[in-house]
Amino acid sequence: MKTKERILLTSIDLFNRSGVVAVTTNHIAKAMDISPGNLYFHYDNKEEIIIELFKRMCKETYQIWRFRKGSSKNPLAFIDENFELYWKYRFFHREMYSLRRKDIALANMWRNHVQKMMKLMEVLYRRWVREGKMVQIKDADEMQYISETLLAMATTFLQFFESAEKTPGKRSVERGKRHLARLLWPYTAGESKDEFEKFLRG
Repeated sequence: MKTKERILLTSIDLFNRSGVVAVTTNHIAKAMDISPGNLYFHYDNKEEIIIELFKRMCKETYQIWRFRKGSSKNPLAFIDENFELYWKYRFFHREMYSLRRKDIALANMWRNHVQKMMKLMEVLYRRWVREGKMVQIKDADEMQYISETLLAMATTFLQFFESAEKTPGKRSVERGKRHLARLLWPYTAGESKDEFEKFLRG
């Protein structure tokens, strides 16, 4: 594995375990058993690493959301894949507010990401309606409200649930999935509705 890739993977691990503020480039270099100079050959500072990781997270997110030929995956599986990705990059969802206050470039990238997610959500929802997996929401204001509520919940659930946990962990992801499924459940249809009801009863 190339050093640049190892830097990113090590950074994800350290940021997730200790938080971005507590981790320095020296910590990352020490964890990799390389010199700080070797790390700086690839990245000038920690902020560059964070930006690169954000781009990677966005790319992986869009791969989950991308259009596929044939029938799309069911909404419950879609939620599960997204929450696994949230957990992989959990430091972003724990600390995004403070990170983007410190970095204007990251703040702009986050804003663009949210706007793209809103558009992708509408495209995917309309596809689910055509496939009989969701009911049609004709009121534009209601659609916007639902989209914003779902996205707001999905991107902030870790902050909320972990703040109440003595030992924060992946249990917060499971709680987040159930809450998001409960929000989406009234708008499901057909087999999707049955799957959601079974999941929520479990």
